[in-house]
Amino acid sequence: MPTAPPMFQLLGTAAGGGLPQWNCGCRNCDLVRSGELPPRTQSSAAFTPNGEHWYLIDASPDVSWHMAILDPPRGRRTPLAGVLLTDAEFDHTLGLLQLREGSAWELHATPGVHRILEDQFPVRRLLSRYAEVTAITAEPGEPLRFGSVEVTWVPLDDHTPRYHHGRRPETGATCALVLRGPRRTLVYAPSLSTLDGPVQELLASADVLLVDGTFYHPDELPRLGLGVGTAASMGHLAICHSARSLAGLPAVTKLYTHLNNTNPAIDPASPERAWIRAHGLDIADDGWSVGL
Repeated sequence: MPTAPPMFQLLGTAAGGGLPQWNCGCRNCDLVRSGELPPRTQSSAAFTPNGEHWYLIDASPDVSWHMAILDPPRGRRTPLAGVLLTDAEFDHTLGLLQLREGSAWELHATPGVHRILEDQFPVRRLLSRYAEVTAITAEPGEPLRFGSVEVTWVPLDDHTPRYHHGRRPETGATCALVLRGPRRTLVYAPSLSTLDGPVQELLASADVLLVDGTFYHPDELPRLGLGVGTAASMGHLAICHSARSLAGLPAVTKLYTHLNNTNPAIDPASPERAWIRAHGLDIADDGWSVGL
């Protein structure tokens, strides 16, 4: 039986809490509850090198829905071969606990992310009586091969999760992933705090860009009266500050993902979405896929 070509799929495109967020009555959440906008699950992606084995990129609290998208289980066998982490945020790691029914899988992360987890959210120890989880260290800048797909972790900043309070910054705590397949190179960067220096070179190397679109405005939460944190303080670069730079990059496909429920560009009819499209970019939807 011939091997299927490698493929990448976005499973969830919302930031933490999803859309609608359970404790929020903002405009977007109300539009989803009224059926005028589709819901979005929390940020996660996956790729397969052969159509049979799938690797999750981040494990959100919506991981049960995400796994059902990839391939229906056969008995107790699932297509899950491993999980690759871009950071140690709860939004990207809480789903690991829901994978306890899996008999054996690999957890790939940078040394910094492994340290954060072992120190303050010991997922592997918690799962040790449920599943065989093998920790694989991904050294930043050194590719790991998954069949026909090569994956490289590229450090973006040392921003650590809020639960990591009082601890020193960790190199490689927040990374982009570069996936190189036989047909194209894809960069997945759900957290992005700057476009300066080597980040620009990283993004310029891709045929497909999937980047941080958490907030449209740098002060989105304060301006809506929903919080005091700014995009920068939370480790994100607002769309209104990134779109012009991203527009000049050679990638054929440039999409924003990891969208906060407050982001006005979620609405396809909004002027913010029109502005993004005028720059040759767009907003990604749950389920979007591309061959690698």
